[in-house]
Amino acid sequence: MNIGALVAYKNKAAVVTGVTRDKIEIRCAGAESRSVREKDVELIHPGPVSTPEFPPLPEPDWAEVTELAEDALLPFADFAELAYGGFTPAAAWHAWNALRSGIWFTGSVDGGVRAQAPARREELLRKNSEKEDKKRQQQELLERIRSNALLPEDRKYLKQVEAVGNGESDTCALLHELGIAPEPARAHALLRRLGIWDDLYDPWPPRLGVNIAPPEADPGTAPEEPREDLTDLTAYAIDDAGSGDPDDAVAFRDGILFVHVADPASSVTPGSAADEEAAWRGESSYLPEILSPMLREEAVEHFGLGLRETSPAMTFALRIGDDGAPRLEKILLSTVHVERHTYESAASSLMETQEFIAMREALGRFRDFRAKAGALFIRLPEVKTRLRDGEITITPAPLTPERELVANAMLAAGAAVAAFMKEQDIPFPFVTQAPPEIDPAEFPDTLPGMFRLKRSCSAGLTGTTPGKHAGLGLDPYARVTSPLRRYADLLAHQQIRRFLKKEELLDPEYLDRRLARAEEAGVQRRKLEKYANEYYLLHYLERHPEWQGTGTVVEKDGERLSILIPEFAYCYKCRLRSNYREGDKVALKFTAADPVELRLRLQVGTAQEPESSGL
Repeated sequence: MNIGALVAYKNKAAVVTGVTRDKIEIRCAGAESRSVREKDVELIHPGPVSTPEFPPLPEPDWAEVTELAEDALLPFADFAELAYGGFTPAAAWHAWNALRSGIWFTGSVDGGVRAQAPARREELLRKNSEKEDKKRQQQELLERIRSNALLPEDRKYLKQVEAVGNGESDTCALLHELGIAPEPARAHALLRRLGIWDDLYDPWPPRLGVNIAPPEADPGTAPEEPREDLTDLTAYAIDDAGSGDPDDAVAFRDGILFVHVADPASSVTPGSAADEEAAWRGESSYLPEILSPMLREEAVEHFGLGLRETSPAMTFALRIGDDGAPRLEKILLSTVHVERHTYESAASSLMETQEFIAMREALGRFRDFRAKAGALFIRLPEVKTRLRDGEITITPAPLTPERELVANAMLAAGAAVAAFMKEQDIPFPFVTQAPPEIDPAEFPDTLPGMFRLKRSCSAGLTGTTPGKHAGLGLDPYARVTSPLRRYADLLAHQQIRRFLKKEELLDPEYLDRRLARAEEAGVQRRKLEKYANEYYLLHYLERHPEWQGTGTVVEKDGERLSILIPEFAYCYKCRLRSNYREGDKVALKFTAADPVELRLRLQVGTAQEPESSGL
């Protein structure tokens, strides 16, 4: 191997610049030098060659060259001369590349060159033509993408981009060719620009792996079985306007609070297909754009309270003692008559009736009972975000007397049932919560105080060991009033029914396994609701660039501010040099929103103050 020889190294041209006993030095195109073994290179031309970079040569008429070559085995130098008119380094390099393609000739530098067999040549020409066509079509597609001029048939080529946008893949050749990182937000932005995804498409369900498609398993209908007829006592299901799954109702008579609850456990039995599917879902998801139910919609049709003249129910009859403690009088499988109301209609037509005045008085004692036990009454703004017919609405959900009454009735039922199950030593899905690490008395009754108090609370735990729920001030406590939309409640009803019918009870190990599965799914669904609500809030602001409002500084750490916007129940975080203190109200003005990146930018304070930057 001589200095100045032309060699091929990893299919690239290189010049030999030095030779030692074990290695040779080469310089590749781009002036890159390497020390390699002689067996790693292929000699193409003895040289001398000054540069490994060669200009293009006129393309030979390969059909004519093959005719001239006939069937002879040509030395490589003769092949280069026949094709390019001489054995120069440039001719040798282009001849080597033509030989490497294998279409017209086959062979090697050392072994000689022979014309490719006609049948094989035609096959290779066809494949090469198809490859070139595909490459041309790909380039045309890339140009249409860059110029926002997609054709209807282009949609199928963007499926891989959609997979990246949905978080289902982290590789995409098309994005690579466009110079776009294969990240969900980058893919989403491209798909939105191209109109493949409309502005309101929500990618968060697939990104979080949450199945929001309708359940498939048939929940069945209530079987024929003895039920207590309570239809002479009108009960009231009170919900938000637009709520479609009424699963609880209240009534009050002779000092007894009746909490009627939908009874899907009568047909969704342990281990049934509907039960298995519900456990894997964990709970219903209330997304702005869709309700993703835990049970198929027929369950609401059959068991929702107040949707028909009478409804099958599981009734918890309890008495609130003078001390405020709820005590379970009886559990009934019942038939009930329920009227449906919104919180607004309940405020105007129910709250001042004798029945509700008595109910409010009893539940007031129960609330005082919880307060003495250390319950945390955290009052922070709440809203309902909805997408309907392309319009986004964000509606406040204030804590009104009607909401508080319903909430306390449900809590009283859960506490009374839990106490009974504990007394009877029945394995049951109890809910516990450890107290906050900091004394709640240290938190002022202000928005910053409520905000910090909520952050100091640990998550509740569901399991078969009874204990105190510190946040609610109840010991023990269980959730039993939402079996249509929460699996732990459905599981509780399955156990209650077995107890009432004197059947073999579900054992603690079974309950804990089911609860763990449902809780894992529920965590993901609650995370999905958080992301989806923020996503559509940013879309809302993007559509209302004139928005201005007021927020309260709920936390300050140096230049980092957390500003709670009550109108949206949203905490805006930013960096800002200011003299603001916790509790200060600040003026806010919309500047920019990017729903794809979940980024919001607001001007904080007056126009004279420096603008903040969202985190």
